[in-house]
Amino acid sequence: MQTELTVAQADRLIRETVQAWPAEQVALDAATGRVLRQNVLAERDLPPYDRATMDGIALVWRSWSSGQREFPLEGMQSAGQAPGALSKAGVAWRIATGAPLPEGADTVVPVERISETNGGARIDDDYRPKRGQFIHRRGSDRRAGALLLKEGQRIGGVEMALLSANGVAQPRVGPDPRIALMSTGDELVGLDSRPESWQVRSSNGPAMSALLKRHGFGKVAAAHSPDDPDVLAERIRKALSDSNAMILSGGVSKGAKDYVPGVLVELGARPVLHRIRQRPGFPLWFGMHAGKPVFGLPGNPVSSLVCLRRYVIPALKMAQGAQAAAPEHATLSDEVSFKPSLTWFLPVRLSTDRDGRLLARPRQTNTSGDFASLARTDGFAQLPANRTRFPAGYVARIFRWHN
Repeated sequence: MQTELTVAQADRLIRETVQAWPAEQVALDAATGRVLRQNVLAERDLPPYDRATMDGIALVWRSWSSGQREFPLEGMQSAGQAPGALSKAGVAWRIATGAPLPEGADTVVPVERISETNGGARIDDDYRPKRGQFIHRRGSDRRAGALLLKEGQRIGGVEMALLSANGVAQPRVGPDPRIALMSTGDELVGLDSRPESWQVRSSNGPAMSALLKRHGFGKVAAAHSPDDPDVLAERIRKALSDSNAMILSGGVSKGAKDYVPGVLVELGARPVLHRIRQRPGFPLWFGMHAGKPVFGLPGNPVSSLVCLRRYVIPALKMAQGAQAAAPEHATLSDEVSFKPSLTWFLPVRLSTDRDGRLLARPRQTNTSGDFASLARTDGFAQLPANRTRFPAGYVARIFRWHN
């Protein structure tokens, strides 16, 4: 096990250790929010036919350019019908938006620029159509076999449209994992209890569960354990058996009742790292149990949420097969200083200035237990350990609480 790592070392070690969960096939209507685990190629040309983009008439442009203005109408081409055909140059077909272009036609004149005549249509004298106008050409978006969706994309509305249009009825996706969440501590009481002066209501569990769900992890089972190693062992054992990953908060530091690391090892977990040179969140523990990632987060609310967002959620997304998100940066609006030689996760409020720059306004917490201050933040900035002063204008990597 490695200890007292830098943030970069811990991040790399976690990513090297966590393995992707097996993919599964699901019905398309159950795939929303899941991570695609296959490339999707165009089944056929897109669009699959020359289609009109305006209501109007379809004709041969050369007929108009030769001076013809009035065109006999031979038929009506609607969407969902096989394409008709012009019998000869000098005639036209009515055509609807989305309809296939009749064979022989090469131009669409919009209905707003024609007038009805006896059995025909006349193009306005002052209108100058361009050859090929208002036609969405076959294959002009993508050719058959072109890459449409790449493995690792999360399925939303756009992805669902492409899957549907290409007949992918049962896509291969990453699993919707079962996440076990356990808060530890004798001081914690339930939400429906009235705490004594030396107790607090359990907030880490609901907070972390909500953050996980906001990031697409809907199967979260929350539990609590007192600071009793036997009870803790039994509850961890059951939670691990029912889950794909486990997250604990509290009990990972060096206190007399910080039993979590020892209990996990006794249950067969392989410790990978313990303690990262950062604030908040120094005591973070990470290991593996029977191929399942297990994270032990500090119990202070700010620490647990920061570590969850900084390390756990990216690792879980990676295990689903998701593409890594591109790093996001923002400019500090005010100067801040931090003397310890630790990476500092500074809560910030984000906004955009008139030049379009993303600004991060520092919102320092009183302590790592001051979760009330987080209500006025959008995430946190990661400030490196190799300096103590961060002037206004300093560009920092940021992590939003929510996507």
